[in-house]
Amino acid sequence: MSRAPWALRAGELILHRICHGLPVEEAEDCFAEWSAELPAIWDDKELPRWRASTRVLVYCLGQRRTAQFLMPPPDDDPADMFRAAPLIAAAALLLALSADTRGLAGDICTYAAELLSLIGASTLRTRRARRSNGSGGSR
Repeated sequence: MSRAPWALRAGELILHRICHGLPVEEAEDCFAEWSAELPAIWDDKELPRWRASTRVLVYCLGQRRTAQFLMPPPDDDPADMFRAAPLIAAAALLLALSADTRGLAGDICTYAAELLSLIGASTLRTRRARRSNGSGGSR
């Protein structure tokens, strides 16, 4: 019995690694579905072997994005709110102190306050994984 081509073995290894972070049942289903596509890509008669190998590997690496949609969202960290509070407070204080300032100094203070509030708001943003439309398939 001959061994599978190196591209198929490498592709299965990549897919196994990508599925490692998924819940067990979902990982098994995704691995079975995605690895079943590899021989079809490899056996495309119109492609030279080097191009078929490249397509197999690109397909496998592309499934990483799909796996990100399927991963459960991380737990929210209440400490995020406390990390954002000083930034937002500094932005509010900077705006209050520079409200009557005109010219370049006022513009710089306004810009700095906007930047601090944007950084604070991005810290407050919930870190939830985007989910696909419930289909469970790749895009």
